[in-house]
Order: sequence, then C-alpha cells, then structure tokens
Amino acid sequence: MSYSKKKILNSVIVWAITGIVAFIILVPLYWIFISSITPESELFTSPINYIPKHPTLKHYSKLFLNLNLGKKMFNTLFITCCALSISTVICLLAAYGFNRYESRGLKAAQLAIVFSMMVPAIVKARPLYTFFRSVGLLDTFPGLILIYTSNLIPFTMLILGNFLTSIPISIEEAAEVDGAGFTHKFFYVTLPLMKPAVATILMINFITCLNDLFTPLYYSNSIEVLSVAITTLPKEDMYSMPWELISSMGWVIVFPIIIFVCVFEKNIMDGIMAGGVKS
Repeated sequence: MSYSKKKILNSVIVWAITGIVAFIILVPLYWIFISSITPESELFTSPINYIPKHPTLKHYSKLFLNLNLGKKMFNTLFITCCALSISTVICLLAAYGFNRYESRGLKAAQLAIVFSMMVPAIVKARPLYTFFRSVGLLDTFPGLILIYTSNLIPFTMLILGNFLTSIPISIEEAAEVDGAGFTHKFFYVTLPLMKPAVATILMINFITCLNDLFTPLYYSNSIEVLSVAITTLPKEDMYSMPWELISSMGWVIVFPIIIFVCVFEKNIMDGIMAGGVKS
C-alpha cells in the first residue's frame, strides 16, 4: 500500500473513531435537552419522537418561578467563582515557589498538600463539621467557599506545578539580566506562558464545583446550590419521578459547562498535555 493510501486510511479511521466518540457523548446531551422542552404527556410516547412535536419552555419557567432556581444559580456561581479565583491565585504562587525554590521544608509542604488529595471527604467531614460549627462558619457563604477552595487546591497546585517545570528557568534568568524583579518576572514572563494550564484547570475545577454534591449537602442547610436542588424537585408520589423537571435542571447545570469549554477550548488541550505529565 502506498504512502498516500495509508495516510487516507489513517484519516478515515481517525474520523470514524472521532464520530463514534462524539455520537456517544452528544446523544445523551441531546436527549436531556429534548426531554426538557417536551410536554410531560409526550415524554413516553411510542414510537419515540426525537424531535418534539410541541416544544415548550414551561418546565424552565416552573423551575424559575416555583422553585426559585434563579437564587440557586446565583449561589452556585458566586461560590464557584470565588473558589476558582482564590484557589487559582494561591496555587499559582505556591506552584512557583515549590518549583523555583528548593528546600526540605518546601518539599515536605508540597508533598503534604498533594497527599491531602488521597483523603476522602467523608473521612474529614465530622471533625471539619464540628470545627466550622464552633467558629460560626457552618451554613455560611464564607464557610462553603473555604471548603470548596481547600478541595480544589491540591489538584490545582499539582497541575500548575507540572506545567511550570516545562518552562525553562533560563527565560526568567534572561529577564533578571535585563533588570526584572520577582513581580515583573512572574506577571510578565512566567504567567503569560501558563495561560493554557490556567485555562485547563479553571475548566476542570468549574466542572468539579458544579458536580460537588457532598459539600453543600453536608455543610449547609439554608444555602442551596444546583447540585443539591436537583434532589429536591417535587414528586407526585414516591413511585414517580418528574423527568421533565430533572431534564430541565440537568440542562441548566450542563449548559454553563458547555459555554465554559467553548470559551477556553483553544488552550485546554495544550494545558492537559503539558500539565498531565511531569518533565
């Protein structure tokens, strides 16, 4: 087989696999969406209607008007954005310090932070609950933001640190020769090169925060977020499920993730490849 035919065959195989994977991923998303705009009486018709005959937005209006979805969305975005901002800033500085300066104390601190990822949330839940209650942070926005941030820090620091090792230190040394101090080196030399890693970690942490059910469920009663709200949807009886409302709530959770990925997709793959393997 000639080289050109092999190249064409490889391209066909790659596109075929890509199409299959895309189909597997996109079909459930499409099904959630059409279920969210399909009237309740048409959800279980046979044969299946893959395009709703009478699309409606009443399920979404019910979520916003009757179930106070707007407040839940605000709570979710407020906690998530604060946690993302704080964890990213802290981990950028920590990753720089751990990778550009060497000492036994720094190495021990870095290992301790990374090791904390291995501790399940349920193990530290009881003592952390007692501590937060004693200091008045239980069921508060600062308390939830603090827990979300602490959950994000180990993984964020690991990815940013691995990415930072791929940036030659000679670039910073050249900046020092030109008279640049720490602030100028970090903000004008190193930080712009870390944009792919920052975009990647923001996307991953954004999804992590939206999917976190345990933290708001255990540490909060009055502050509701989207991941918990989906479990409080009204049911007619114990044997039936409001699938139209579940689909609508699911799409409300999924849609911001899709937008977030579309915004940062140019930098995501570079960040995953460079930050996932330590050089």
